[in-house]
Amino acid sequence: MKTDNRIKLYTDTLPNVSLCGYIVTDTGFVHPDRVLDVNVLLYVEEGSFHVFEEKEAFTVEAGELVFLKQGLHHYGDIKCPKGTKWFFVHFNLNEKEEATELLPFEHFLYTEGAGGGRSAYRVLPKTLHIDKNSRIFSKFMTFNKMFESRNYNDNLNLNAYLYGILTDIYEASIKDKHVDINREKVLKMMAYLDENADKPFDSAGLEELMGLTFKHLNLMFKKTTGTTLWKYHSGVRCEKAKRLLASTSMSIGEISESLSFESPYYFCNSFKRLVGVSPSKYRKENLI
Repeated sequence: MKTDNRIKLYTDTLPNVSLCGYIVTDTGFVHPDRVLDVNVLLYVEEGSFHVFEEKEAFTVEAGELVFLKQGLHHYGDIKCPKGTKWFFVHFNLNEKEEATELLPFEHFLYTEGAGGGRSAYRVLPKTLHIDKNSRIFSKFMTFNKMFESRNYNDNLNLNAYLYGILTDIYEASIKDKHVDINREKVLKMMAYLDENADKPFDSAGLEELMGLTFKHLNLMFKKTTGTTLWKYHSGVRCEKAKRLLASTSMSIGEISESLSFESPYYFCNSFKRLVGVSPSKYRKENLI
């Protein structure tokens, strides 16, 4: 599968919804021959749907979805069966040349870099099975009702709701993949570091938890996630600090102490290195 034909979901911008619908065909349907300037999410509830993207054929069976990328040639040559039911959304995403891809474990790193955050994206799956009894299917139906009853003030809510659906689809695609032993160990280490975000990094605690040397654990973690255990822990602490800065009146010193930094000076240096701005500037720009 070519990555270029998959859709990028950016961390710092919402999709823009242009059309949504739920269709039941009594006569069958052939996908039209066209090139759209929007992306399409198509989910088949019952029946099946046949569509080409450029020269690649997709037969979307009941319980499956497919993403069709904007600007590509789409067409069908087989009529779907009578009674086929499908849900679709047309939406745009602003492409960003400077954005970098987030791997499945990198949600904590997207703010790392310059200027308080870099643009990043996750690659959505081309196809995915979604159970009719799942939360995602329920959201499809809710979204369609929202679109049908919308008014001129609802665009932002629609865009935000679709972003949530797309994020759920991405997460489901990750869970749908084979989970090997190393990945299970990595998830266990991540959970431990999340629970201990308000404490200094503790390699001995990880060794005791996992029953392996820190060197071995760190190599395993980096191979799976692309970063080190220490960087992950730093990122988690930084995200917790950002929440405290934005939503509480705690002083810089109090936040530093609550997260067990050696000193406010060390906390400020660490925060600026990860976020790109000082804690005081971040608070000024993001205070709720």
